[in-house]
Amino acid sequence: MPRPDRLAEAHDRLVAAIDQLVDGDEWRRFLDTARRFRSYSVSNLLLIFAQRPDATQVAGYRTWQSLGRQVCRGESGIAILAPCTYRRSDDTDGDEENGEHGRVLRGFKVVHVFDVAQTDGDELPSPPVHLLDGGDPHHVTERLAAVIGDHGYTFTLGPMPAGHAAANGVTTYDTRTVVVRDDLAPAQQAKTTAHELAHVLLHSPDGGERRDRAVCEIEAESVAYLVCGSHGLASDDYSFGYVATWALGDTDAVRATSERVITCAARILDALGDSAQAEQAA
Repeated sequence: MPRPDRLAEAHDRLVAAIDQLVDGDEWRRFLDTARRFRSYSVSNLLLIFAQRPDATQVAGYRTWQSLGRQVCRGESGIAILAPCTYRRSDDTDGDEENGEHGRVLRGFKVVHVFDVAQTDGDELPSPPVHLLDGGDPHHVTERLAAVIGDHGYTFTLGPMPAGHAAANGVTTYDTRTVVVRDDLAPAQQAKTTAHELAHVLLHSPDGGERRDRAVCEIEAESVAYLVCGSHGLASDDYSFGYVATWALGDTDAVRATSERVITCAARILDALGDSAQAEQAA
């Protein structure tokens, strides 16, 4: 069977597994919480990073209260810009409740948000994402690192750069560097390296269309799942939860990326050589 067909079947398994995963009560609670966190513009992401580079989840004061958490006394907010809009006087077809039509941007105002580390209170629900354990008997990390090098990026196993302490890996496009944590199990290093290589191939700023962060993470982790599966490294316990989180449980969002994901995974497997299929069967 041609490789693209095998990859398509594996991608279908990923989508089906996410459908099953997000059907539980705990996952619905997690997704309801995740939807409370706004998506921020590139400008606001830069403002957040400049003021608090280690921020992971940010929200306004009242949003934190609605989630059972309180901003700690003495904490300074992160200043971002919020749009100010008004409804056109000639709009008669707009949504009266939500004001979704006929609104005009008037300008911006400064508002403040807070990182989860600046709050106390109820624990936030978290998805079941478990790091891989075990070895990398087929030296997948080393071979993927060579492919990363072939694309002009420097690969390093080491500590995370400043501002990325919670990450397992990070790709920095302007310096053309990829760093994967050196304290992960070899199997997790291989999966994370595949994830970062997918970012290199699919999401470099000089590659054309700029894609939403959530789409980038869905694509990168889906590619990692396919590449690892082709080398006998089961990443189900990590990849299913990770992809479902970024997709907010929407399997259509995962399915919509399938063509790019399968094409990228096939490209990586071709670069690794034809031994992948033999190794999987070994």
